[in-house]
Amino acid sequence: MSKQQELFKEPSVICGRGEDKIVYNSISAKSATFKSGTNKKIHSWFRLTPSYGPDLVDIMLEKLNYQTGDIVLDPFCGASTTLIQCKLSNIECFGFEINPLLHFVGVTSLNWNLNIQVVETAFSDIERLYTERSTTLREKDVEDLDIELPKIHNVFRWWRKDVLKELVILRQIIRTADLESPYKDFFLLAIAGVLVPDLTNVTLGKLQLHFINRDNHEINVFSSFSKQVEMMLNDLKVIEAEYKSLPPASLYHTDSTDIAALNIEKKATLVLTSPPYPNRYSYVWNTRPHLYFLEIFDNAKQASALDLKTIGGTWGVATSNLQKGIIAPEYEIIKEVVEPVVSRIRETDNLMANYVMKYFNLIAKQIVEMEKVVSPDVKIAYVVGNSEIKGVYVETDVLLGKIFEGLNLGYTTFEITRFRKRNSGVDLYESIVYARK
Repeated sequence: MSKQQELFKEPSVICGRGEDKIVYNSISAKSATFKSGTNKKIHSWFRLTPSYGPDLVDIMLEKLNYQTGDIVLDPFCGASTTLIQCKLSNIECFGFEINPLLHFVGVTSLNWNLNIQVVETAFSDIERLYTERSTTLREKDVEDLDIELPKIHNVFRWWRKDVLKELVILRQIIRTADLESPYKDFFLLAIAGVLVPDLTNVTLGKLQLHFINRDNHEINVFSSFSKQVEMMLNDLKVIEAEYKSLPPASLYHTDSTDIAALNIEKKATLVLTSPPYPNRYSYVWNTRPHLYFLEIFDNAKQASALDLKTIGGTWGVATSNLQKGIIAPEYEIIKEVVEPVVSRIRETDNLMANYVMKYFNLIAKQIVEMEKVVSPDVKIAYVVGNSEIKGVYVETDVLLGKIFEGLNLGYTTFEITRFRKRNSGVDLYESIVYARK
């Protein structure tokens, strides 16, 4: 792991408190981002482009001096990279995820107890039924199938009619199969894993999905699905052969800023996570095709309500709410270190000033709420990204390091590792903020 780290030839100089805690360690984009998981078992089942990669999990475990018996928490699981890598490394872990699609992805990706013979038989049945129904329904348009279409606005902008026809036929076959839920979920995840960008009229931009014209593209739904199933099935076979026992890995569908309803007896000794960056990236917007195709959502209000609750959400109602009034700091340390930055942004844009204040208020709330499930000697690593908002440089890493210490929970920020310059025209870094009690 340490071979992946190489010291930058840059001075560690930052204005303000905490300047002596910043180091520059280069970690390649392939190691740091989702790309390091694209060819690794289980991690390749679902691609979430903002995710860090499994290699970065290993780097953080090493930095925090993981010891046998440590329990890892990830309060912002995303595609469950941390939990998957910990489980593969025989480390007990648990995590939280607010997005129902990503919770589904994580729970399904962490279930390695499926009977391989049942999966193989079911896959053969699905293929046979798909061939039969595609032939029977060949002359029908997708609108005439008597199958529910995704209730997303302007559905045929998202999918070509012929592609959507194949997709909903396949989805119905899986939904109505004589299988237990975990097996159905396995096959539904296989669809989700290739839905974007392979089968949908979108491409993955830097921050958001972008619509593209795919009228002349060759798209084969079942072929894409079949390749994904075979890859996932092969991973299960490898795990069955290589792993005799596996530690618990639990994923809770919850808002990490409010975990009062959870009953978790064990305490995490390590926290490895990456909260949303303050860059207006919306996980709800970018998972909408999956949320609606898998029928997790059936109306626009559900999507905007979720984005309103999330840290960093700015889509739909969240945006209109941020335009109103002035959001005040909710903690003294937020007033001390964040309000001066927000005041500069507010000179030109009240919405974005409120956005930044809400972001750090919720980050602080999450850290405080996490006290319920961490040990007295916990060590933590938060992967964050700095931003430029309305010409104001928001040093998320430095601010977060100060927030850890200023919440009076006993944390000391001991290092801020700036490991990658982001692809932008300004000097923005992704960093790991390390702290301990």
